[in-house]
Amino acid sequence: MILCAIIFGCILIVLTVFHLLKHEYKIMWYALLTLALSLIPVCMHVDAFSAVVYDIVVWMALYFGNALGFYDKYKWWDRVVHFLAGIAFVGFGVTIAGATTGNVKIGLLLFGFTFSITLYVFWELLEYIGDCLFHFNAQRWQKVHASNNHKSNKAQQPAGLVDTMNDCICCIIGSVIMTGVWWMIL
Repeated sequence: MILCAIIFGCILIVLTVFHLLKHEYKIMWYALLTLALSLIPVCMHVDAFSAVVYDIVVWMALYFGNALGFYDKYKWWDRVVHFLAGIAFVGFGVTIAGATTGNVKIGLLLFGFTFSITLYVFWELLEYIGDCLFHFNAQRWQKVHASNNHKSNKAQQPAGLVDTMNDCICCIIGSVIMTGVWWMIL
């Protein structure tokens, strides 16, 4: 896991310098934020699998999704990010519960599952705050946007609601699957 973190960190430092030299400051800040957030699993001693999936999620969400516009280029991008986040966050919950208490297997997994969903809710809150304060469009609620990727043709609700509910469903599916995997591991 440490080797993976070092490789990710070096790549992100190179990308930061590259975007700085090209005067692409917004993308540079996303690269720096990705670097900072990718250090969290190392500090928490999360299992290697969850840490790598988490790092992939951070890259997909911040650098590729926001900075390079993949959310608008690929209709499926947002759902994959939230599905993988559900997988990664269960590992965070199991790590925290296992480190702080002597819980039995079902308690660990229940905590891991609910922790994953809770982190997802905070993720959506951060998207909302970014949309309101900094005029991002992470929840695709703005009326004028180049992307139609986040609204089903059958949906009668606004695109932002459809996007958030799809994100929620994908995170829960990922959390359920990973809770099952952790059941077999523990």
